[in-house]
Amino acid sequence: MTPPELAGDDGETEEPETGSERATAGTDGTAVGESVEKVDGWGLVTGKARYTDDVPTANALEGRLLRSPHAHARVRSVDTEAADALDGVEAVLTHEDVPQERFTRTGFPYPAPAPFDERVLNERVRYVGEPVAAVAARSVDAAERALEAIDVDYEVMECVVDPEEAMAPDAPTLHPEPYENPQENAAPQRNVVCETRHEEGDIEAGFEEADTVVEGEYESQIVQQLPMETNTTIAWIDDRERLVLRTTTQVSHICRDKIARAFDLDRTDVKVIKPRVGGGFGVRQDTVPNQFICAALALATGRTVRLKNTRKEDLHVSQTRHAQTVEIKTGVREDGTITAMHVDITSNTGAYGCHALAVLSNAAHEPMSVYPTENRLFTGRAVYTNITPGGAMRGYGAVQGTFGVESHIDAVADAIGMDPVELRRHNVITEGEESFEPPDSESKSKLESVGVSECLDRACGAVGWSDGPEQPDEDRYERGYGVALSMAKSGVPNSEYSRCSITLEDDGTLTVRIGVGDTGQGSETVMGQIAASVFGLDTESVHVKADDTDATPWDNGAYASSTTYISGNATEKAARDLAKKVRELAAEWHNTDPDAIEVAGGDVVFGDGTSTSLESFAAEAFEGVRGPKRRLIGTGEHVTALSPKPFAAQLAEVEVDTETGEFEVLRLVNSVDCGQALNPANVRGQVIGGAVMGLGQTLSETLSFDEDGTPELRGLRDYEVIHAPDLPDIETEIVETYEPTGPYGAKSVGEVSVLGPSPAVANAVDDAVGVRVTELPITAAKVRDGLEEGE
Repeated sequence: MTPPELAGDDGETEEPETGSERATAGTDGTAVGESVEKVDGWGLVTGKARYTDDVPTANALEGRLLRSPHAHARVRSVDTEAADALDGVEAVLTHEDVPQERFTRTGFPYPAPAPFDERVLNERVRYVGEPVAAVAARSVDAAERALEAIDVDYEVMECVVDPEEAMAPDAPTLHPEPYENPQENAAPQRNVVCETRHEEGDIEAGFEEADTVVEGEYESQIVQQLPMETNTTIAWIDDRERLVLRTTTQVSHICRDKIARAFDLDRTDVKVIKPRVGGGFGVRQDTVPNQFICAALALATGRTVRLKNTRKEDLHVSQTRHAQTVEIKTGVREDGTITAMHVDITSNTGAYGCHALAVLSNAAHEPMSVYPTENRLFTGRAVYTNITPGGAMRGYGAVQGTFGVESHIDAVADAIGMDPVELRRHNVITEGEESFEPPDSESKSKLESVGVSECLDRACGAVGWSDGPEQPDEDRYERGYGVALSMAKSGVPNSEYSRCSITLEDDGTLTVRIGVGDTGQGSETVMGQIAASVFGLDTESVHVKADDTDATPWDNGAYASSTTYISGNATEKAARDLAKKVRELAAEWHNTDPDAIEVAGGDVVFGDGTSTSLESFAAEAFEGVRGPKRRLIGTGEHVTALSPKPFAAQLAEVEVDTETGEFEVLRLVNSVDCGQALNPANVRGQVIGGAVMGLGQTLSETLSFDEDGTPELRGLRDYEVIHAPDLPDIETEIVETYEPTGPYGAKSVGEVSVLGPSPAVANAVDDAVGVRVTELPITAAKVRDGLEEGE
């Protein structure tokens, strides 16, 4: 679509050019807006791409971890004498041999929005699988024998896995010692990491205005990101005596800074290399124990050390999605106007408080923003328990909250006898209204690009919502439709920072250096498209370098759906800065005004209509044909309080066997507003990937623990991840709005489609057979129980 005229800079975000220049750029058939091939696609499909453990590492020591069999215990002593004496063992480390500096693994810059409550190796272990000792040996066999030889004396303590029980007066205190950076209303003595309240309007007055008040409780489970590549780190000391890590990470610069801080090293004494990453989904956002421990082993031995999780370890000890209980109370008038909404959330953060407050906040603020009632209240708390720590996962809290809110909206519609789509249309946010922002957020809450109503119309139109689903011939089967709306974000306001530099090479090509790494989402391709479009080049003329903290400027990394909006803006600014320098140098050579010169279509075009190719111009500049040698470099940086919101409407069709409760998702329609689609094929891939991940949590995936905090799954075979043959027909509709503050009008798209499948399927099951499943995953047994209760 043709972007609207822009009014210009509103003063809240720095722009490299005027609004109208940004709006019209890239509309002449250049790279932005085209489904260009991924720059790393050939390497991925041919197996040429090299992941962390694919790079030859001669004579590397094998690292292994001794993990706690107890969910809660104090390590009285660790006897390593026998292990140290074994042939081939180079180092054995315990909590006494590593820095005592506390940290949070949370992948935000220091000081992170999380308590600093964890050490490299802890004297008190708080979950099954927590590292107790680390070994580096010259062979796998020697490392394994060393682990068997270590003798640990544990004082086993009472554990607690349920957050309600953890807050009880007689519950064990998991973090009795003081720690740095406590969060809002922290009460460690009762295992509360944080507690928060945010009210707008008058919630009690809103309920008094209502004709009907509806209450409900919704529960989401613990699930794992399951990237194909397990967590792997290789660390060594280089020829300049610097600590180097090659590791699976989404945040190479933040990882470098956290490692340096933990070991009291200068930032320049640490280097992090991010090779190709086999999936991120949030679990690579953090600096995790393996990375700290591998660094400690390399520093202790002066040798190269490889530390790689097995698949079972990755499943049991990597950060997870937080389980949450979401209680909702909503007041509504007979005409469908929502007068008040109160969302209360209890979040199980596990053994450590990384991401506790941010995930809790997202779980309410994002789904509640979709319905901007005047009276809304969010209360919530995150609680320590003795299970694997919760962390960042695609959807980041909004998955849990959206399941609750969007399931509840259908319950509200049912209570007043209103079509659930009409109830949503009556209350949904529109352009110019305000999102529900956390009280400490500096983000501008008024939204300038809102396509959620069109998303809803497109999704409903795709299936013929008003006609309902076509019913099967057999009476025992019933079909139903269910819809859900969702909103995500484009980066964390005032937290994200990206810097980019672009060099005009002497053959007219561009080298883009940016610190955000590609974890499969196509970020290097999109950065290349943005830079190419400013110059009217094809993407094959752009090389993106984004995998080394030495070679790239600072970037927070790939998380919070920030890449296109934050790093893309930095890339566009750098490209425009370089284009400006090209115009200025060309004007100097031709004794004319830079404004009379245009850089377009890969040429430098003069006011009289003559032109020269960018390649010829760059060669003359570097060769010094018209003066001193020049190698032009453009730079750009982006930091902003803004976080534009992408929206989605997702509609599921299900068929339910009324005799057994078995059901099948037949169809999932995903209609998504991501602003301008810079690479439509890549957008569709992101939408489908998110929808599939959402369906997995909806239908089968769960990571369970017994009452002693031990994972109940033996390994990946027991984890019911969704498989390709199980997928329904998945349809994608791209609804293009124009976000005036985004690069070429773009917002984010990576997370919004993971939010809606769970409530859409729950609503469809209810539409089909009148059974409301309020606890994930939605299983045949739960549907059957509901059918039997209704008899």
